Amino acid sequence: MKQKKTMILLAVVLLMLVAVYIGLKCWNQHMEEKKEKQEEEQKLSIVDAEELISISYTDGDSEMSFVKQDGTWYDESDRGIRISQDAADMLETAITDLTASRELEEPDALGDYGLENALYTIEYTDQDDTESVISVGNAVNDDYYATIGDTGKVYTISSDFISQLSFDLASFVENDTVPSIGSGNLKKVEVTKNGKTTTFKEEDEIGQLAGGWGTISLTSCADYNVKEENLVNYGLDEEKRITAKATYKDSSTEEEKTFTVYIGSQDDSGSNRYVQVKDSNMVYIVGNSIIDNMITVSKEESAK
Repeated sequence: MKQKKTMILLAVVLLMLVAVYIGLKCWNQHMEEKKEKQEEEQKLSIVDAEELISISYTDGDSEMSFVKQDGTWYDESDRGIRISQDAADMLETAITDLTASRELEEPDALGDYGLENALYTIEYTDQDDTESVISVGNAVNDDYYATIGDTGKVYTISSDFISQLSFDLASFVENDTVPSIGSGNLKKVEVTKNGKTTTFKEEDEIGQLAGGWGTISLTSCADYNVKEENLVNYGLDEEKRITAKATYKDSSTEEEKTFTVYIGSQDDSGSNRYVQVKDSNMVYIVGNSIIDNMITVSKEESAK
């Protein structure tokens, strides 16, 4: 009986400890949420714009410029470049939602904060054709000093804003999509070279070629908007290029579809080939081994 009472007492103590633990955890979570809410409320919205129609920014060496027309973002220097609307929208949101951690009271001269010769200058135009400039100066802890236009007000903004200012055009470009192709759904490959077409459709041939078609990646771009007259520079003019067309079954629709690429000359390294998707204006760089696996079949393997 004594042992039973001891077990009951231990169980009660355990339940009390669990209750205390849960209570403390809930309290800490509540306080953390309260702190985050207070910090959010203390932030100052410093950009008075809901929608932008142009964005241009520079770090003194490089510059990126985008314009929006009829709801679509374009690269200002070449509107033929296919811009990812999601990436451009994220940049727009980073600007329109920009907040300051604090505003400096009675700030010193702008030069003291690195704002006379800013590290970054962001110019933008809103939907009302109102132009404004964000100047970003020296770093301060995890923030940067910044000012808007010629107000003379100095703020500190999060370094997260700076991370949105990519100077790599590739991060804003929408590449062509390669369909999912493998040995299970590849039906036929037709390779046309020098006017002669070779068709591969036997099971062992498909097994070899599927490896190449399944691993091709269109991520490294050599030309974002190739002009017709410049195709010859990549060996992609109609006279010189190799045409490779894969017929495959779409896993979603169960329909037979085709995916065609043009294969050009080797790049300067000799390790890659230039590739263009049919009806695309972009030229990519793809490794020689992948290309070989897409268009050639080993006779020894086929004979096994």
